[in-house]
Amino acid sequence: MLSALLLILLVTACSSDGDFHTAPPSLREVTAANQCMQQCQRQYDSCMTNRTGFGSGDSCGAGVATQREAKCDKIDNPDLRKSCQASSDYCRNRLPALTCGEDNSRCTSRCGGS
Repeated sequence: MLSALLLILLVTACSSDGDFHTAPPSLREVTAANQCMQQCQRQYDSCMTNRTGFGSGDSCGAGVATQREAKCDKIDNPDLRKSCQASSDYCRNRLPALTCGEDNSRCTSRCGGS
């Protein structure tokens, strides 16, 4: 009787899940994430080399600050002109490493990285 009970407990223990950890990601998911991270790194390297932002949407890219400053001079309202000039200064003084780093962070977050 005791051996039968022990056998039932053993079979029950072996057939249960045991732990509730989620399954590891599939190879396809890991490969896609790695490819995405590699693409982000290539874009970051290119950004640092070219000293421009990742995409064409970079509002502080090369020459943009100079163009902004020329437009700021045409603004009649002194408060708006001052605000425009401050924005131009921000773009001009912004380090490429900061811009490239921010773009890289956004890129890797889309890959599932941090």
